[in-house]
Amino acid sequence: MRYLNLFVLFLTALCFVSCGNASKNATEETGEDSVVTCEGVKDSLQMVLSNMEDGDCLVYWTSDTVCANYSGLVLLLDTLYQHVRSDEYSENAKNEEQWMNSYRKRICNYYDRYNKGQESKSEFEKVELVLKEGTRLVESNCDYSTMEMVVKNSIETTFARLSEYGLLTQMISKCKDDETKNLVYKEWEQIENIRQDMIGIVDGLVHLSYWTGSGGIPIRTERWLDFSDARKRMYQNLIKLEEGGFLDSQDYFKDDAVQYLTNHLKEAVKVVYSDWEADQSDGSPLMDKSEWKEYQKVAKETEKDINTIQPKLKEWINLWSKLESKLTHKDNQNMPQVASKMLVEWANITPCMEEHRFSE
Repeated sequence: MRYLNLFVLFLTALCFVSCGNASKNATEETGEDSVVTCEGVKDSLQMVLSNMEDGDCLVYWTSDTVCANYSGLVLLLDTLYQHVRSDEYSENAKNEEQWMNSYRKRICNYYDRYNKGQESKSEFEKVELVLKEGTRLVESNCDYSTMEMVVKNSIETTFARLSEYGLLTQMISKCKDDETKNLVYKEWEQIENIRQDMIGIVDGLVHLSYWTGSGGIPIRTERWLDFSDARKRMYQNLIKLEEGGFLDSQDYFKDDAVQYLTNHLKEAVKVVYSDWEADQSDGSPLMDKSEWKEYQKVAKETEKDINTIQPKLKEWINLWSKLESKLTHKDNQNMPQVASKMLVEWANITPCMEEHRFSE
C-alpha cells in the first residue's frame, strides 16, 4: 500500500512541480545530468519503485513529501546510495575513485543548474553543499525512533563515502610521481581494513554494553559516522599541511596514539564487563549461566580483536613516515603526528557506548 500511495503522490506532485516549469525545462539539454522532465520523473521513479523489493533504495526510505518536492536530488543521491551497497562497489581504491570522480561530475552539474553565478566554487565545495542539502532532507524525515536513527545514520554514512573519496583525489593530486600515488592508495586500503576491524570492535562493545537490549542498535551506526568524520578531518589537515596552512598547538605522537586508542578500547571492555559481572553477583542476575558464559565469550573475542588491530595501526602510522618525505614541505610539522590525531579521536569515540548524538 505504501508503494501505491507513494507512486500516486509522485504522479500528482511531480507533474505539478516539473511540468509547471515546462517552458524552462524545454530549454535544457536532455540526458542523465539535465533537468528531468515530468515524464522523465515518472519513468525514473517507476523504475526505482520496481526494484525496491528489498527496501535497499533511497526512495524507499525518503518521505513522500521530500520525494515529491526534491525528486531530482533524491534520484541523484539514490545512485550513490545503491552503488555503495552493490557488488559494483570496489575495495580497490583506484577503481572506486574512478567511479566516484565520474559521479562527482553529475553532482556538480546538478549544483550548477540550480546555483547560477556560483560556478567558481570548486567541484569538492559543490559536492559538500549538495550532500549537506541531502543530509538536511534525511534529518527532516527522522522521528528519532530506533529504526529511523539507524536509517538516517546509514544514509549519511553512504553520503560520507563520496566526501572521503573527494579528499583522496585531492591527496593524489599532491603526489609528484606514481610511487607516491601508490603509497597513498596503499594507505587508503590499509585504513579501510582497519576501519572494518574497528566497526567489529564497536559492535562488540555495544553488544557487551546493551547485550540483548535494542537501545544500542543506533549507536553502532552513529559510530560509523563518527569514524568517517574523524577520517575526513585527518585528510583535510594533511592537505592543509601539504599546502603549508595547517597549524595545531597540540602534539600527537604516533606511538602514543596507537597505545592510547588500544588502551581506551581495552578499558571500555573492562568497564562494561565489570558492570555486568556485578549484576551476576547481586542475587538477581539478568542472565542465566549459559547466557553469562556467552557474554564472557564475546568479551574475550572483543579483547582479542583489540590486540589484533594494534600492529595494523602501527604499520599504518609508519606508512605516513614514508609519505612524509615525498609530500610535505613543512619542517615543523610531522605527517605521522597529524595522521595519528585521527586515532586519538577514534579513542575518544569508542568508550561512550551509552552516549550518542541524539541525547545532546
